[in-house]
Amino acid sequence: MTDSWDSAADGWDNNADVRHYSEMAFAAWQDRLCDSTPDLAQGRVLDFGCGTGLLAEKFAPLCRQVVAIDPSAAMIDVLKAKIAGRGFENITALPITVDADSAVAEPALAEPFDLIVASSVCSFLPDYEATLQTLTTLLRPGGVFVQWDWASDMPESRIATAFDRAGLTPLLIGDAFAMEMGDSAMPVVMGAGKSPY
Repeated sequence: MTDSWDSAADGWDNNADVRHYSEMAFAAWQDRLCDSTPDLAQGRVLDFGCGTGLLAEKFAPLCRQVVAIDPSAAMIDVLKAKIAGRGFENITALPITVDADSAVAEPALAEPFDLIVASSVCSFLPDYEATLQTLTTLLRPGGVFVQWDWASDMPESRIATAFDRAGLTPLLIGDAFAMEMGDSAMPVVMGAGKSPY
C-alpha cells in the first residue's frame, strides 16, 4: 500500500482534484467546526495521514504547531521540501504510522493536540476503530477530531459507532461536500467528535 502512495508523491500537488478536496475539507471545518474547536493560536494540530501536507499548510498559520504524519516516506519528503522552501517553521513532518506503541514512543506526539484532522484517510486504515481509539488518547481534554472520507466507503453509522467506542462526543456527522467526477458527484462525509473534559 505504501509503495503506491510513494509512487504518487511527486505529482500529488499537481492534481487539481486533490487540491480541491483539501480546500473543501478546510472550508467545511471553517464553516461548521471552527467555533467548536479549542483556540488554536497557541494550540497544536495533528494532520494524520497528511500526504504532501496540503491541509497542514492551511492550518499552519492558525496554530503554534502542526505535526504532519504519513506512512509514505515519499509524501513526507515532498512536504519537507515545501517546509524548507516556503518557511513553514511550525510544521513538523514525520514518516510514521500511529499505533499504541508509536503514540507513546514518538516525542512529537507526547504533548496533547487541540485538533486532529484526517482527510481521506480513515477508510484506508486496516483497523479504523482501533486507530481512532489511539488517536483519541492524543487529544487534550476538549480537543476535537475531524475526518473527511468518501461517503461510499465510510457510512455515517460506522463513524457514530467508532466515536462512541473511542469516547468522543459527536459534534457533527454528515455530508460535507461533493466532488464532481465527470457526469457524477461523489459525496464526502465529515465526522467530528470532541474528547471528554
